[in-house]
Amino acid sequence: MSRKSEDILHGVNAVIEALRAGRRRIHRVFIVKGGRSRAREQIRKLAGRADVAVEEVDGPWMRSRFPAREDQGVAAQVDPYPYVSVEELLDGAGPAPLLLALDQVQDPRNLGAAVRSAAAFGAHGVLIHKDRSASVTAAAVKASAGMTEHLPIARATNLTRALEAARDRGIWIRGLEAGAEVPVHDEDLTLPTLLAVGGEDSGLRRLTIERCDSMLCIPLAPPCSSLNAATAASVALAEASRQRGRTP
Repeated sequence: MSRKSEDILHGVNAVIEALRAGRRRIHRVFIVKGGRSRAREQIRKLAGRADVAVEEVDGPWMRSRFPAREDQGVAAQVDPYPYVSVEELLDGAGPAPLLLALDQVQDPRNLGAAVRSAAAFGAHGVLIHKDRSASVTAAAVKASAGMTEHLPIARATNLTRALEAARDRGIWIRGLEAGAEVPVHDEDLTLPTLLAVGGEDSGLRRLTIERCDSMLCIPLAPPCSSLNAATAASVALAEASRQRGRTP
């Protein structure tokens, strides 16, 4: 059904937020016949406002597209994800930016969860590696509850140069590492800040660490010794949001 230059999103939140955001063209929405819910009615209304066709399909057709039945009876045929450039990300971040960089996060669900946290805690955008990280696939969009459709995401061919560009603009690069001595709550995150989080297994690369102005840790109670990338990003972003007065 989809052409090579198009993607398929699946799940209620992913489709709703794609319609709300309007950042990429939506060609058609698919809804399994017979189901009625508030969310599906909302999708129909949003699609009508955006002049997007809604096609009712049989359950077997949807199951053939999504054998794991993660679609919730809803899918959408869309243009590929509209990444922004590193320059556009930095230009749009404002005078006191809060950015998240993900260094070699390979799992699209971790990417999606981190983007969801970035949106929840007021970050201005996310930076990922073009070749060594998960991309914004349907799985990432679903894991983000559709927040990928609202938050600017840039892919850097060279992540270290992107970090250097951020530093040149007066943004402080703070890396998260389990063995660091400074707790994240002891750092001033009200300054222009980019939080760098490493991959699920390897953490931050040496070249990324060398571009960081400081390394921070998240204090953990034993016997836990580490957090996955998305959870670590969420904790650090929540602390930045707290310091900036965005949360009680």
